Amino acid sequence: MQDYQGKVVAITGAANGIGKELALRFGAAGARLALADIDADHLGALRKELEEYGVEVFESVFDVRHFADMEAFAVRTVATYGAVDLFFNNAGVISVGTIWEQPMADWDWLLDVNVKGVVHGIKAFVPKMIAQDTPCRIIDTASIAGLLTVENSPAYVASKFASLSLTEVLELQLQNAGSKVTAHVVCPAIVQTDLDNCLRHRDPSTYDANDPYYATDDFRAKTAVVKGSIPLGLPVVDAVEAIITEMEKGTFYILTHPAYNPAITGRVAGIVAGVRPKLVVR
Repeated sequence: MQDYQGKVVAITGAANGIGKELALRFGAAGARLALADIDADHLGALRKELEEYGVEVFESVFDVRHFADMEAFAVRTVATYGAVDLFFNNAGVISVGTIWEQPMADWDWLLDVNVKGVVHGIKAFVPKMIAQDTPCRIIDTASIAGLLTVENSPAYVASKFASLSLTEVLELQLQNAGSKVTAHVVCPAIVQTDLDNCLRHRDPSTYDANDPYYATDDFRAKTAVVKGSIPLGLPVVDAVEAIITEMEKGTFYILTHPAYNPAITGRVAGIVAGVRPKLVVR
């Protein structure tokens, strides 16, 4: 890991999982941190832990669905530290369901967080980073689900394809603008995070907890797939090690699980060959 003494690192989705580990790693490397999350309790605990180690850090509690709050976070970061060297646009959630049965409220919530939340981060931070006229990076968290499809979580898959392609366009537009900002997209497969618990922070106004779909066998089975897979994933420390290593190399597509690379190339080959997607039964 490079020396980040005095550098400024902003992270959304910082209270848990990948975001938390990023904060710990960059804090230990001397960076000054701006941390954001909707999870006030865990974010506050992380800030206190970092301060005990002498890290300069502030926290901001908000929902990335709201652009005004994201903009305020970006403004505060620049006002506090004078610049942004790395921005990890990392917040994300998951839902499960069958496309024609899953409540529209789930789609609205997930796309607002996973797609519009990424857009909000770009719109709030990138103009300020461009204006700095210094080399800096924006790192958007997508997923292997932006490169490979699975049938369990349609809204999540759709959102991650969107966030990945959005970051591709961002990189092209940054190049076209002659900017010193570079973009990266992180595409992890399953990591031992708390992604399966994201519903505990969902705004109650965004869904009807009594919707009959949530009582169906289909919903229960798909939820069990997510709950059962997370503990089998890559440890967070290993995922973050790969993310930082590849980012420092300048890698655009940051893949944390190389075992999936043959499947990714196979998918592309299948597209060119006109092969129909096939369900994999486990």
